[in-house]
Amino acid sequence: MSKQNKKLKLSFHGRIIDHLGIQMYQSPVAAIAELISNAWDADAEEVKITLPEKGSDDAKIIIEDDGIGMTFEECQNKYLKVGWCRRGDNPMETSPEKKRPILGRKGIGKFAGFGIAEVIIVETISKATGEKTIFKLNLNDIRGNNGGDYVSADNIDIETKTEDPNEKQKENHGTKIILQSLKNRRPSIDQFSKSMARRFLLHQMVDDFKIIVNNQAIPQSGDLANVQFSFPRDYTEEEKPSGINIDDDGWGEETLSNGKKIRWKINFYKKPIDEEELRGVSIFSHGKMTQKPFLFNLTGGMGGQHGQEYVSGQIRADYLDEMDVDIIATERQRVNWEHEASRPLLEWGQDRIKKLFKIWQKDRAEAKNKLLEKKMAVFSARLEKLAPNEKKNVKGIIKSLASIPTLSNEQFNDYGNNILTLWEGGRLSAVLKELAESEQVSKEVFSGILLETDVLSTLNMGEGVRAKLDVIIELNEKVSKEEYENDLRDFLAEHAWLMGPDWEFFIKESGINNILKTAAENAKLDELEGFKGRVDLVLTNKKSGPRKFHIVELMRPGKKADMDHLKRFEDYVTYVKTGLEANTLIDSDADVTGFLVADQIEKTDRSFLTRQKEIKSRGLSVKDWEVLLNEAVVQWNEFLEALIESAPDDPRIKALAKRLGKDK
Repeated sequence: MSKQNKKLKLSFHGRIIDHLGIQMYQSPVAAIAELISNAWDADAEEVKITLPEKGSDDAKIIIEDDGIGMTFEECQNKYLKVGWCRRGDNPMETSPEKKRPILGRKGIGKFAGFGIAEVIIVETISKATGEKTIFKLNLNDIRGNNGGDYVSADNIDIETKTEDPNEKQKENHGTKIILQSLKNRRPSIDQFSKSMARRFLLHQMVDDFKIIVNNQAIPQSGDLANVQFSFPRDYTEEEKPSGINIDDDGWGEETLSNGKKIRWKINFYKKPIDEEELRGVSIFSHGKMTQKPFLFNLTGGMGGQHGQEYVSGQIRADYLDEMDVDIIATERQRVNWEHEASRPLLEWGQDRIKKLFKIWQKDRAEAKNKLLEKKMAVFSARLEKLAPNEKKNVKGIIKSLASIPTLSNEQFNDYGNNILTLWEGGRLSAVLKELAESEQVSKEVFSGILLETDVLSTLNMGEGVRAKLDVIIELNEKVSKEEYENDLRDFLAEHAWLMGPDWEFFIKESGINNILKTAAENAKLDELEGFKGRVDLVLTNKKSGPRKFHIVELMRPGKKADMDHLKRFEDYVTYVKTGLEANTLIDSDADVTGFLVADQIEKTDRSFLTRQKEIKSRGLSVKDWEVLLNEAVVQWNEFLEALIESAPDDPRIKALAKRLGKDK
């Protein structure tokens, strides 16, 4: 062959698939979000995602939609062509049937599954022809791990199955993608659903598109119950930006300096947002995230900048994804903010968020002042007994606390109550008067009052712990006299902390008697001497936090707990838990633990001791009275020592330690 007739050929290294960006899809949320986008583009009305319930070597993730599917030729000429894009040269391209704006742009999102799996199986039925095509892609084959560094259509063997066009099968049109040989651990189903909801607005914007995860629709919105302020809805007329239109749902519409329209809503929550991926403002184009939550690249120097822990918002800026040039990063998490088309939105956002932080700071202080007035009413009778100047000082102190943005309402309530109580007792130092007279609370002054409050609280708590230890001694006397279990039950109901410091805020639960009665019957407690057919006491922390139920069975002193007692008590706790889970008025995730307390416990039967250890892992404990009381004494003494260590150099704490015999 002459040199004139020689041809050069372009070849691709198998690892081009890595360079194209699959490493950006290493989380299940990021990878599956791309496959959901493809389902939207295929005019699907429902996408079902099945996550594995348990992690195992054969675990798989399934993404199934009811879109238009693909023919064999479309699989070959579109799906299997790396870089093929539905939009072509038209950034405004729409889907074939529903005329939806196309989300796909780069032509590689279909391979996002390789970010979390080694194998992708595609099963698709064409709505147009009814033909079915199944093919399998193996990442190792594509990378050239089968012997060749460079690959082409000729040296990658794709396992394929086909079924001829079938009119009846058209009804089952759609695409199923199965991800196998998963790289990551099994994702949390609940967390996955929440994170996926943050990636899309599609399921909120239209009625004919749903995303289902393990038979449950992903959430429609965030935790709106804890939103304190929502803008632009909560603007006053003086604060409202010119040219803004606000709809009935609280979304604002504005026109940027480049003439492009955006819609936005920014919420401030009552408490700091725990999940970092929620903090900040997300930007969406045609219902899909294009910029993960951020604060428009602002750093420091903002009034009310503490608000960044409380803010979560959304902006709909469709125009970002409608230009000839693509300014959205491959994984659709970042916008190129240096581009001339995006700069106006960045500048708008910087101006808007600065002003909102200042408004939030002012509104939050006002809201706390209103809370203050309501709370002060509770203490009005006590305040009236104070001298006029003292009354003024107390109010001034608490109002100053209200202006501190980082204090939650609960913290504000607690500190306000402590200040009032301590002032009444005449035990606060001059630092409080300084605080009352300060228009702005400095960090140093606030730290001073908290330190003083902590010291005084420690003194009060230390004396309280000493009193608790005295009560334990009283209980020990009751046990030694073998008093009836009813007396002991009543005593413990009033002093739940006897079980330990962690029980201090538990109260007697009386609203589940029917559940307890049924459980006792099922466990056949009536047949046991010393049980009297029911549990002695149920305590709950119903006032705050996740619901917990402590089931306490106090056997009469002198009675011995054996294997039969243990087995029936174990059954009893199980029946109670089942009853609680079936009760729609109680949190289905309520934590149920059991405590069997007896005067004597079988300590020679090996099977009893083995079973005792086994049920401990399930939250069931067996103790005799001596162990219970000794543990209570030890725990409260440890608590007392920890209190004293919190301010060991304060002379008042030293005096307390000496008085309680803890100064060694």
